[in-house]
Amino acid sequence: MLALGWSVIYLSLGIAWAAGAPLYPYGRHWDSSPVPVSLLDAVSAPTGLSIIIGATTLVLLALLWLLNSARGAAPARVATGVILSYCFGLVLVGDYRPLMVVARVPVFVVSRIFFHSAEGQVGFGEFLTAMFSIPAIHGFWQLGGILLALMALGEFWRRVRGGCPVCGRSPELSWWTTRRGARRWGLIATIIAVICPLPYAVTRYLLLFGVPADGISRAQIQQGDIDAPGIWIFGAGLSTFGLLGAVLTLGLVQRWGERWPFLVPLLRGRAINPLVAIIPAGFISLLWPGSSLMFVRVNVQKTIEAGSETAGGLAHLLLSPMNLWIVWGFALAGATLAYWLRRRPDCAVCHRGQQPMRGIWQSAAQNP
Repeated sequence: MLALGWSVIYLSLGIAWAAGAPLYPYGRHWDSSPVPVSLLDAVSAPTGLSIIIGATTLVLLALLWLLNSARGAAPARVATGVILSYCFGLVLVGDYRPLMVVARVPVFVVSRIFFHSAEGQVGFGEFLTAMFSIPAIHGFWQLGGILLALMALGEFWRRVRGGCPVCGRSPELSWWTTRRGARRWGLIATIIAVICPLPYAVTRYLLLFGVPADGISRAQIQQGDIDAPGIWIFGAGLSTFGLLGAVLTLGLVQRWGERWPFLVPLLRGRAINPLVAIIPAGFISLLWPGSSLMFVRVNVQKTIEAGSETAGGLAHLLLSPMNLWIVWGFALAGATLAYWLRRRPDCAVCHRGQQPMRGIWQSAAQNP
């Protein structure tokens, strides 16, 4: 019902914008970037609104079908495909602005207090107004829609497949949903999620100390210090938060991610509520895919428009550390899902949770 309500509201907004209502969230006037930030920024408002209204109408009809369907037959699978395609489309037209709200606000506070950087010299009210722009708020709205749509799909398929109404487990668990299976594939996802931000952090620290990196020359570093004093401090600050996130991601497969470590007063040794890790990690994993795809697309477009045909320009395009950000979001989402599958308790209603695995890692002698 929540996903259905979200679709009705978004469809109403699209119709209102088409009728002339203000605050349409797409368009080149929202961002000074030389290339379109969002894919829908590159098309006219009538075209963008046609896409929004048409796609949201299809999703609304698909959700209505699933709400009134009791079987997972072919129409339900088509409706599922429509909803998943819509979610993927929201990711494709997403951009970096919601991520910047989350990443830049704490860095702004630190840079203003301790380093007096260019970002820190901007007034706090002015900075928040720029960060919480209409496109950024709209981006958060779309992320909420993706989450609600995926939750609706999960609830539908749990219902038609006879899953427990309390915990959602199927009568027979597949290997990847068991604790042992989730630990195995979750470890792989966690390692990938930890590695992805490291190259970007290294390049930003090199730039901070005046060492050319990521296609930025020493002359450009010096010019950056002149045009925007403290810009490299700010970049290093952003990468520091990425490193902190990588360390916290390790907790998804470590004991200190399940019980509070001794460094935490009052709580040390106590079990950590899984939601303490799942909510922030899941939220960040939602922010990354759209942002990372936008960064890669913008870099490609800038390279093409600049006519860069040299080997160095092509190498920088292919080897940019930002390319890893596409993988980062999906890996973090997988690691978070695996953490939840491991930490969820046995169900008091269906008593499922400690069942033998079936699938490629099946072992008759093992229980998950």
